[in-house]
Amino acid sequence: MFKASKQKKITASQAAGRIAYSNDHKDKPVQGFWDGVQFTDEAHLDPGDLPDERILRPEGERNNPENVVDKQPFQGNAVHFAAWVNYYEKQRFLTFYNDEYDDVVPVKPLPKPRRRPTTETDNEYTKRVAQWEAEKARQPKIEKPGNSMRAVYYVEKILPSYAHDYNCLIARSNELRPQVPRKYRFYWYIVEDNDPSHGTYNKESLPAIYRAEHGIRRLKHPSNSPDLNPIEGIWNIIKMRVKQRLYELNTIQDMKEALQEEWEKVTQDNIQKRINELPDRLYQV
Repeated sequence: MFKASKQKKITASQAAGRIAYSNDHKDKPVQGFWDGVQFTDEAHLDPGDLPDERILRPEGERNNPENVVDKQPFQGNAVHFAAWVNYYEKQRFLTFYNDEYDDVVPVKPLPKPRRRPTTETDNEYTKRVAQWEAEKARQPKIEKPGNSMRAVYYVEKILPSYAHDYNCLIARSNELRPQVPRKYRFYWYIVEDNDPSHGTYNKESLPAIYRAEHGIRRLKHPSNSPDLNPIEGIWNIIKMRVKQRLYELNTIQDMKEALQEEWEKVTQDNIQKRINELPDRLYQV
């Protein structure tokens, strides 16, 4: 018996977009086109998504105290990470973002006023405490945007890393793509999904302006099509491996370190295999 696969329902317009993308690119060669694409994506891993603990016990002793573990509460999407892959290279370190205290500076509150028993009445002290309550600095409210982010956050935190590495890949074109005719060798593209923060539908959005200013060519990607972005298969690999290590992980930092360790174990052969599958996947759309 196998676990059933899951697939999101797509709209008619999304299906049409997939077909158009397939028609435009299904005959493009891996060597000479897809090898010049930087596939990017952002992902998350929630402790609540991890599998239930399994134990060895005699039959009929399920509810014995030694065989009962605490139920893990749903944590929210606690660990967010981003990266890119290419036929020849991958991002060295995962970019972790949307941490609970990202860009938050704690405020040290003033101490509560002490009573002056010889110089003030109870009423005067009560008023001083009320004034202290009204004026004391509040700790900043920490909010995380879940599985999405604002465009300004993407432009400030994520896209610059992609852009830097994109231009480094272009600079290495002669080294990485010597088999590609020179007139095409320096043509590179970036693939982003259509998360609103990426500004893929608005040429005047912050991400679109940033891409234009940094000479980044974006390959238009169809909505709701993770199967056509090879990095999604890599995310599946490292998430599965980290889930197998659940009981080694005690903190969020442990999980981040485990994700990075598993990311480093992903080989270029793993990545090339998924990029080599793209033409067949496009024919199947």
